[in-house]
Amino acid sequence: MRGQPMLYSDFGGGLNTKGAPYVLEDNEARDVLNVQSTTARAIVKRDGIVTFATPASVLDSLYAAEAPASPVLITHAGTSLFGITAAGAISTLKTGLSSSNRWEWAQTQVSGGQGPIFGLNGVDTPQQWDGAARTTSDWTASSGTLPNGRYIVLHQNYLFVAGVAGNPSRLCWCNIAAGTGTDARNWPAANVIDLDPNDGDAITGLGKAGNLLLVFKRHKVFAVFNPATGENRRISDSIGCVSHRSIAESPQGTFFLSERGVWRTNGSTLELVSDPVTPNLAAASLAVPPAAAFWNNHYFLSYSTDGTRNTLTLDYDLTLGSWWLHGIGSNQWQVWHPSANNPGLYSAKATAALVDQCFVPGISTDNGSNFTWYWKGPWLSPAFYRRRRFPTPYYRKRLRDVRVDGQGVVDFSVAKDFTASEQLVVSGIFASDPADTFGGSGTFGDPASTFGGGPTVPLARIGSLGVARAFSPVFGATSSSAAAVYSMTLLIQDRKD
Repeated sequence: MRGQPMLYSDFGGGLNTKGAPYVLEDNEARDVLNVQSTTARAIVKRDGIVTFATPASVLDSLYAAEAPASPVLITHAGTSLFGITAAGAISTLKTGLSSSNRWEWAQTQVSGGQGPIFGLNGVDTPQQWDGAARTTSDWTASSGTLPNGRYIVLHQNYLFVAGVAGNPSRLCWCNIAAGTGTDARNWPAANVIDLDPNDGDAITGLGKAGNLLLVFKRHKVFAVFNPATGENRRISDSIGCVSHRSIAESPQGTFFLSERGVWRTNGSTLELVSDPVTPNLAAASLAVPPAAAFWNNHYFLSYSTDGTRNTLTLDYDLTLGSWWLHGIGSNQWQVWHPSANNPGLYSAKATAALVDQCFVPGISTDNGSNFTWYWKGPWLSPAFYRRRRFPTPYYRKRLRDVRVDGQGVVDFSVAKDFTASEQLVVSGIFASDPADTFGGSGTFGDPASTFGGGPTVPLARIGSLGVARAFSPVFGATSSSAAAVYSMTLLIQDRKD
């Protein structure tokens, strides 16, 4: 063995586009696409996407209703509302609506023959639906005035509404009928509160953090701790939310997107979690509302880079505390149970007229097509465990050998000396087939004869990779295969300048 072996078996640091080349940790990546890490900190190609339904137009709203006997997705596109059954059948529920106002929904209990599903968009007449009829109908108040806002959430049996035109700082909530619960048609005039109405800011979203209702403005956050009276406390005077659909509650707090990145709150304090991907979020256009969801211990945030549609999704792994990037975009995400004990993450795709089930285990294509994935590692410049007197990046080294454990279709490339692009070295580094191919081609000694199958975790060896001050290993491929990289060993030999 020639060269000092340097083992790397932790790839869980995720994407870091903010750190300078010498600052990135050995387990971080300078660029990634369509990969995640496991709890064992391996690199894995993300699970794929399955087409669930094919509406006639790109959807801008998607809501998972599970209160009816038959679960259904309520969607909006153009001037119509649609319902999608668990079998993927699409029916029109309402026509003649405005085309540029996104719908938000909540489900509670039937009230005065209306509901249990209630929705609004701040412009069109609010709608209610029983989940079975062929059409929605107008949601009306039996007492008081029904507020027509842009945001709605059910919290502790109260329906809260905000974003009413003419009252941008007003929070409204329905009554609770004694002994019967939520009364979605009863809106007392006293059930309103104006949150800093003279600050020139408007409510931008509603969310929940445990037993607290969160009310966001662009530069403020309030926590309502008494839903019956609207009593609240202010969490922040400088951080707020820029998109209602970016708000997602998780066991580790409620995430939301602000002008300064993605934050997490427990209802008392705020924590910035997106510092490593600050450049990605700085390039996001807020002309299209970013959309998020919490699923499988990941916070997924879709955003736009061109101002016309959401095309990329940042993925925060709550277990590892690391960020990843996927080449898909959603106008709205929803966790939905189309059947009992069968949850899934569904998406109104922003780039095509599709409803997708996303990140499906065992699926390695997107809508039946191969997709590209890659992990571009940090700039590594090791030399005898950094025992030298001078920083090792200034010394040239010879990369004699790279040995990789993994499986699936994986290509290996390498970039040298901080160049923007890498050079492909070997395609399909794990050439051995784990399937039982006893007999191979029939030729005695044929290496394809692997009686009993090959190793489930093959070892690849790539040699003679040249001289440089720093190396960046790159793994990736475009295929229909699953893929993973578990460890990498660099054999490096110092070279005198």
